Amino acid sequence: MKRKIRAVLMADIGAARLSERADDPAASARLDAYRAVVRDVVAHGGGEMLNAGDEDTMIAAFQSAVSVMRAAVDMQETLRARNKALALAERVDVRIGIAIAEVPAGEGEVPAETLAAVRALVNLAAPGGLCVSQSLREAVAGKLHLAFQPVTPDGTARDGLAPATYRVAVGRTEPAARRTWRLPRPRPVPKHAAGTAAAALMIGALAWLVLPRSDPSPAPSVDAPVEAAIALPVPDVDLAAAPASTESAAARPGGTLVFKPAHAPDPSAVLSARKMLPNAWRDCEGGDPTKAVEGCQLLIDSGLAQGAELAEFHLRQGKALRDRGDFDRALASMTAAIATAPTPAAYALRGTVQYKKQNWHAAIADYSEAIRRDARNGEALNNRAWTYYRLGRAREALPDADAAVRLLAKEAYAWDTRAHIHAALGNRDAAIRDFRAALAIDPAYTDSKSGLAKLGAE
Repeated sequence: MKRKIRAVLMADIGAARLSERADDPAASARLDAYRAVVRDVVAHGGGEMLNAGDEDTMIAAFQSAVSVMRAAVDMQETLRARNKALALAERVDVRIGIAIAEVPAGEGEVPAETLAAVRALVNLAAPGGLCVSQSLREAVAGKLHLAFQPVTPDGTARDGLAPATYRVAVGRTEPAARRTWRLPRPRPVPKHAAGTAAAALMIGALAWLVLPRSDPSPAPSVDAPVEAAIALPVPDVDLAAAPASTESAAARPGGTLVFKPAHAPDPSAVLSARKMLPNAWRDCEGGDPTKAVEGCQLLIDSGLAQGAELAEFHLRQGKALRDRGDFDRALASMTAAIATAPTPAAYALRGTVQYKKQNWHAAIADYSEAIRRDARNGEALNNRAWTYYRLGRAREALPDADAAVRLLAKEAYAWDTRAHIHAALGNRDAAIRDFRAALAIDPAYTDSKSGLAKLGAE
C-alpha cells in the first residue's frame, strides 16, 4: 500500500464524558457540532480528514507543519468559545496531538503505528490543549507566536529538559506587535506592608521576564511540504522495540556493517523516526542499496531523527552508497554521521570508503581513531592491518592482525588477513596455518584457497 508523509493531527472529542448522560437529548447534537468545527477548520486549513476507525477520535493530515499548527490553534480557540456558552457540565474539552507520520496515499485505514504515536501525544495534552512532537516544534519555531513547554515521558512538564514532546500555549498565530505596558494606578499601602509589597513587585517583574513568550530560534525547515511516496506493505511494528546502534563496522574494506540492539528504550518513546516511518526504515535497513539510499534520505529529511538515530541513518545511507560505488557521496554521508555522533563504528566505516577511494593514509587515520575510541574494535584492527599490508608495511600490520584474530577468532577473514601478512613476511608455515584456519571456518573462502595455492600447499 502506497503511503505519504504528512503532519498528522488527532483530536479527541471527549465523547466519553457525554456518553455518561445518554438521557440528555442534546448531548449527541453537541458532539456533532464539535465534530463539525473540526472538519470545517481542517477543510479551511488545507487539510484532509482521514479514517481513524473510531468515531470518538478525528484525524486529519496536512502538507506542512505551519498549516497544521494554525489549524490546531484555530480549532481550540473556536471550541473554547463554544464552551463558554455552555454550562460547565455540558462542556467538552478537546485534546489534540500532532506529529509527522505516514498516512495512506489513497483511501484506507491510517497505519496502526501512526495512530499509536499521535495518540501518545493526545494523552499528554491538557484538556482543551495540544501537544506536538519535537520536529513540529522545530518546524514552526520563529514563525508562529506560540510558547512550547517540554513534557517528560511521565507526562509532567518541566523546564530545562529537551524531550520529544511539547505542550503548546495556544495564543495568536502571528508574530506579536509591540505592546505598551501600563501599570495600574497604585493604591495606598500600609506602612507595615511596604516591604511585602516591594518583594511581590520584584517577584512579579522577574516572572514576567522569564515566562515563555515565543521561540525565536530558527527552524531548519519551515512550512515546506513534508511529502514522499512509499510503496511497501505495512510491517508489524513493536512500539517498545529497542533501537539499533552501530556497534560493528565492516569486516574488510567493502564488507558488511552489522547493527546490534543497544538497550530497551522508555516504552513511551514512540516518536522516533523508525517507528513513525516504518516503511522508510525498512528500506533504509534493507539489502537493496538503491532503496536503502532513498529510505534513509526520507528518514533524514523527515526531521524526526535526532542524535544517534540521525547518525545511524547517515551511516546506513553511506554504506548503501558505498555498495553502489558512489564513494564521494558515501564519504559525505559518513562525515555527516560522524559530525552528529562520532562513534567507533562511524570512523571504521568511513575508513572503508577511504580505502575504496585508495586514500590509504586517510583510511588508516579513520581506523586508528575507531581503535582509539574502542580498543576492542576487531573490524577496525583487521581493516587497518589489511591497509598496512596493501601499502607494503607488513611488519606494522602484524600486531593489528594478531589482535584482530584474538577478537574475531570465528571469522574467516581475520585469519585470512593475518595469513597474507605472514606470507609477505616470509613466515610460510604460519601463513599456511592461518589459511587453513580460515578454510576450516569457511571452506569456500576463495582468498585463502588462492593463498594456499601460491604457497604450494593446497
